[in-house]
Amino acid sequence: MHESIKDKVVVITGGGRGLGRAMALGLTEAGAKVAITAAREGGELQKTAADCAAIGGVDCVLPLQADVTNVDDCKRVMDEAKSKWGHLHVVVNNAGRGMTYVDPDFVKKRPAFWSIPTETWGMMIDTNVNGVFNMAKAAVPHLQAEGWGRIVNVSTSLITMQRRGYAPYGTSKWAIEGLTMIMAQDLEDTDITVNALLPGGATDTAMIPGAVGDKSRAGADGNLFEPVIMVPAIQYLVSDLSNGKRGDRYVAKLWDLDLPPEEAAEKVRFPIKRDRQY
Repeated sequence: MHESIKDKVVVITGGGRGLGRAMALGLTEAGAKVAITAAREGGELQKTAADCAAIGGVDCVLPLQADVTNVDDCKRVMDEAKSKWGHLHVVVNNAGRGMTYVDPDFVKKRPAFWSIPTETWGMMIDTNVNGVFNMAKAAVPHLQAEGWGRIVNVSTSLITMQRRGYAPYGTSKWAIEGLTMIMAQDLEDTDITVNALLPGGATDTAMIPGAVGDKSRAGADGNLFEPVIMVPAIQYLVSDLSNGKRGDRYVAKLWDLDLPPEEAAEKVRFPIKRDRQY
């Protein structure tokens, strides 16, 4: 798996912390070149870049300040990654805004949809949904030129999409999965695949109230997973082992490290599309 990842050029949005940081480090360890973006957290972005460089050398990482809601920023990210390494193979749409923007204590308070400021709703949909569209749209011409590519959209558990009080976040992730399926079908005549990847539960990131690393914190379903849980699945999706796999959702927590990657991937892969037409 790792051999086919070597020198793949990967753009990871929201790459300065949390799941994005974990995936950046995991792909760097596998030999990829990673361009990581953040809209605001410049210090975290530089720290992750330094940690990637410590693993793969200074040429393996490109930190870029960029906002996924800004179309020009998205185009610039793709152009700069291509300019630095001569290629662009993968986009991981990880950047997102969580429920703490609605209420810092949302796990306990569960704000009703009518209490959510319209501006907050718009901000979350703009980042979580439009940001995925913007980055994928900017990437596709480059991926088509390569003749091979991956778009991976980070999603969430079905129960979270439907949970009471999670209106803007849950809604945005429903939209991402629908968009993932449409993208996958639009690109089905190419060697560019589109899939969704999710942890399978709340993770120890800034998306959850409280300080990252505080062991007393919990998500709505209990204890938190570590962000590194995403690494085996994202390595598989970036590798040639996932050729032809499209339109699915991969649940990272179900990955069995004792199995060969292809077998492990089949156990965590679930179709997004349903057969019924109503």
